[in-house]
Amino acid sequence: MSPELASALVQALVQGSLYALIGVGFVILYRSTGVLNFAQGSLMVLGGFSFYQLTEWGLPLVAAIPLSVVIVGLIGSGLFVAGFRRLVGEPTFVLVIATLGLSVVIETIVVLIWGPNPRPMPNLIDRNGGFEVLGMRFSPLDVYCIVVCLTIILALDLMLKRTRLGARMRAVADGPLLAGLNKIPVNAMSALAWGIAAFCAAAAGISYSLRTSLDPIGLQGFGLVAFAAVLLGGMDSIRGALLGGMSLAIIQNLAVLWFGGDWTDVIAYTLLLLVLMVRPQGLLGSAAIRRI
Repeated sequence: MSPELASALVQALVQGSLYALIGVGFVILYRSTGVLNFAQGSLMVLGGFSFYQLTEWGLPLVAAIPLSVVIVGLIGSGLFVAGFRRLVGEPTFVLVIATLGLSVVIETIVVLIWGPNPRPMPNLIDRNGGFEVLGMRFSPLDVYCIVVCLTIILALDLMLKRTRLGARMRAVADGPLLAGLNKIPVNAMSALAWGIAAFCAAAAGISYSLRTSLDPIGLQGFGLVAFAAVLLGGMDSIRGALLGGMSLAIIQNLAVLWFGGDWTDVIAYTLLLLVLMVRPQGLLGSAAIRRI
């Protein structure tokens, strides 16, 4: 394996893990509330800057990361309680426009507080060294990103499928009226789904920024590309989010290697369109998914 191909595959694994983690937030929120949250990219930005601020105040890495993702998760739940609870039952188009507006609000607040310019993240995890597997060299930071993302995804998948809390969230997704009649707190489950989605976005935003820099525009764009990965895998499937994220990242990085950066989006999104023409629900999604 050539060094260039090995480097592209490592980048694809890390990037795909981040796509998948953001995608899981899309999936959980969509399955629980029917909302397509286009503010995920802005919540990534908020998570990254929250982490940056906590480290500037002197908090160590092991405290700053969990505290920042919990803060953003609580903000996500608060957004539902304060505003989106009143939009329950509204048409999908109204909810989409509302999340786009929320994205603009969050982005504006971040820029007003921290400014629009990219900021270098503290070098808290080694970017060099590491180990080699099948010719691919992984730095400690690469390993951190992959392990954190996959651990969160696996934990959420198990929670939804194996716990009572997960059963309640699935019940709300399948029929909120019936769930309410069975004394399941529908609003609490919806607020939890918003919190989990924001938690995932914040964790991905921190991991992404540690590898590059804290760039509001770059993070926002990365979050929107993750939505394409979710469409590829299936809007109602956590495993589909993982498959779609990895597939899109591999295609993008191989396109850069073989055809140059100018062809990355053309090739990736052409393949996405071809897949959706054959399977509109995505690779692992159910046929009942609504499209807008």
